[in-house]
Amino acid sequence: MPSQPHDSPTALYFGYASEVPNLASVEVKTVHPATLVDSPAVFTVIGESHYVGLPSLEFHELCSCKPLPSEQTHETPLVADAEHEFRFESDHLDAHTTVEGKSLDEFPGPNESSISYRFGPDAWTTIRVEPSGSGYETYHTYPEYDLALYTRTELDPHSKHPEP
Repeated sequence: MPSQPHDSPTALYFGYASEVPNLASVEVKTVHPATLVDSPAVFTVIGESHYVGLPSLEFHELCSCKPLPSEQTHETPLVADAEHEFRFESDHLDAHTTVEGKSLDEFPGPNESSISYRFGPDAWTTIRVEPSGSGYETYHTYPEYDLALYTRTELDPHSKHPEP
């Protein structure tokens, strides 16, 4: 593994909550509104990674290189052979996320993404909303590790009950 600068992160944390997390302390880089599972969504690249919010379905994903105080947090090490799978369930939907570490040369670049931000040479965060609107994919690249951390999140909303 290449040597890393002292301040390089060693893990990526995924925090899930049904309430909007406190975003006052994050540095917003770029924002992209979209639709997921027929509901308004917001995709935000932040200084530490990204945030995805579906307020009407009480789904909030905050991803950061720093530990998170969320209802449910999952830690993924920044290594090329990382594989992780986790779920978030709420009253309104179920989310299933898979994480896969890939080599940096497997990063497809920002052209196909819905939102992207370049932090430095070969250091990107990208999010692509799936055309079906049923989920999204992210890449977080770490050139100091020769790593492209890929995630895919599938959302399954619960059936809406008819009003009486």
